[in-house]
Amino acid sequence: MHTLPDAGRRPAAFSVLVLAIALWMAVPLRLLIPGNELDLDLTVNNAVFVIENAAMAGTVVLAVGAAAVRARRVLTGAVVVVGLHLLLQVGTAGVQLLDGARPELVLGTLAGILVLLLALAGVLLARFVRAPATARRAGLVVALVGAVIHTLWKSVLLPVVATLPYGGPPTGMIWSLLLNMVLSLLVVAAAALCGWAAPTTRRIGALLAAVVGVLGIVAVTGAVGFFGEAYGVVLIVQGLITLAAVPFAVLAARRLAAARRPGVGQAGS
Repeated sequence: MHTLPDAGRRPAAFSVLVLAIALWMAVPLRLLIPGNELDLDLTVNNAVFVIENAAMAGTVVLAVGAAAVRARRVLTGAVVVVGLHLLLQVGTAGVQLLDGARPELVLGTLAGILVLLLALAGVLLARFVRAPATARRAGLVVALVGAVIHTLWKSVLLPVVATLPYGGPPTGMIWSLLLNMVLSLLVVAAAALCGWAAPTTRRIGALLAAVVGVLGIVAVTGAVGFFGEAYGVVLIVQGLITLAAVPFAVLAARRLAAARRPGVGQAGS
């Protein structure tokens, strides 16, 4: 695997991993929502269905960031994680189709399979295409397409489809869905920018991660009343983990900028 010179690759890779971990905190958040007892039936509360869908955003962001940073170990790890997630999703689809699950559940699982196929294709392109610049661009574009599809489906289309039998989403819900979509896209953009080998993009990525982390912590005040204190604690932890990506991205930007100054040789890390 040929790589482009990047003196800040290692801290950039850490920033991507931290962002993915922050999004995987959606799993305990989903499990802490009161009144939704998990089961093994073909319902929206099926334990496997809930966990694999809650973890989807973190897996997709890992793929985006891995394609952008093109660190060998991160790409290999992303291939494994996305591949296993895809196998789990395919298995879920098979069970749903055989047992006659509700159409919206099957549609959601098939959408997840499409997203994960694009994410896997992105990291494989970034890992195995020989020309480094082409590998990075092609892999990132394909992974980003998957991330955008996932965000639009999970944050907007799925909730709208679910409310159609009841007359569609109310106005207040629409604004909430749009805000959630914007925040989700900001995290995706942060992962891509933190990984991309340019000081300016990594600084912008750090800024976006900081904004999302702070907003996540601020949201605790409204969430505790609806979901309980334990949910609020996990939400704070998620925000803090997101903020932890900021110093890694800033360090990656500084190392790359220093290596690109006249008279200073570039060195991969």
